[in-house]
Amino acid sequence: MKPLPKTMFVGYGPDMISYYRCFLPAVALGADYAAWVSDIKVSALRLVTGFDATPPQLDDLFDYEVVVVQQARGKVWLKLIRELQDAGVTVLYEIDDYVQSARKIKSHEMSETLDAEFVRQMELSMHVADGIICSTDYLARRYRAHNPRTWTCPNGIDLPRYSHPRIEREGVTIGWSGGVGHKASLARWEPALRSVLRSRPEARFMSAGHLAALEYIEEFGAERAIPVLPAKLEVYPATLSLFDMAIAPSAENNLFRGKSDLRWLEASAAGVPLIADPEVYPEIEDRVTGMHARTPAEAEAALLELVDDRELRERIGAQARAYVTEHRRVQVTAEAWRDVLMEFAPVTA
Repeated sequence: MKPLPKTMFVGYGPDMISYYRCFLPAVALGADYAAWVSDIKVSALRLVTGFDATPPQLDDLFDYEVVVVQQARGKVWLKLIRELQDAGVTVLYEIDDYVQSARKIKSHEMSETLDAEFVRQMELSMHVADGIICSTDYLARRYRAHNPRTWTCPNGIDLPRYSHPRIEREGVTIGWSGGVGHKASLARWEPALRSVLRSRPEARFMSAGHLAALEYIEEFGAERAIPVLPAKLEVYPATLSLFDMAIAPSAENNLFRGKSDLRWLEASAAGVPLIADPEVYPEIEDRVTGMHARTPAEAEAALLELVDDRELRERIGAQARAYVTEHRRVQVTAEAWRDVLMEFAPVTA
C-alpha cells in the first residue's frame, strides 16, 4: 500500500470535537495530531496536547505534507494557511457543524460568539484552504459554495471506550445527552416524554450534559429525574451505561440537518437502543438498529414500546452495536480519511 502523506491533524481545542474529528482518525491512520488555541489579547496561536509529551510548535507544521485544521478562522490562521501552502503544504479545512445556522439560534450556547464577523472569518479560511472535509453529505453540499473541493468523512467510534458492563437495576432509564444548543430539539419531544413518565412509574429520565432533567424534578421527583453534570470524555461512556434507552430528537432546522449521527454511534457502542429523527439519522434501520420518530406522537409510541419491552430494547441495542462494530468503528471510517489524504500524496518516480 502506498504510504500516507506525512499528515498533522490540528483540532480546535483539546475537547470532544477534536477527539472525534482529529485525534481518532489520526491515531487510526498513524498520523500526528495536536490542538490549537488562541490568545485573543495578542492575536496569537499556539498548539497544545498532541501525540508526544511536548506539544509541537507552529513552525513544526511546515515539516508536514498535509495539515488538516479544524475550524480555523481569523487573520493569523489566514496568514498561516497561505504560508503553509507557499511552502508546499496542503491545508485541508475540517468542520463538523453548520455554523451559519447555529449563530441564528438564540438557545445555542455559541450564538453570541458565532456572529456574522466570526462566521465570515471561518468562510475566508475555507476559501483559501485546498479543500474542506465534513462529517456529513449535507455539510459537504452546503460548504461547496465556499470551496469547490469538499469531501465527506463520517465519524467513527472507539468501541473499547464504550465497553462498560451494564449493572442490573430496577426500572427503565430514558437517557438524553447534549448541550444547551440541543435544548430546542428536546423541547419538541417534552410533551411525549412527560406523558410516558406519567403513565409508566417504572421509567425515569436522565440527562447528560445540559441539565435538562432539572425541569422534571418538580413533577417526578429526584429519583425519576436525574441531571448528570457535563463530563470529560474519559467518564462520559460510563454515563451511557446507565441508560436503558436513549432519545435524539431534532429541532428540524438547518443546524440539525447538518448534525452527524454521533449520538447513535455512542449509544450503539454502549448497546443502548436510540429513538431518533430519520432525517438526521438515516443510517438507522427502523426497529433493527434503532427506532425512527419524527413527530412527538411517534416519539411517544416508540418510548412506550421500548419501556414496556425489555427484550426489544436488548435486541435493538445488540444489533446496533453489531452494525456499528462492522461499519462505523474508527478503523473502518478512517479509510475515508485515507482516501482524501492520498489525493495529496507526493508523486514518486
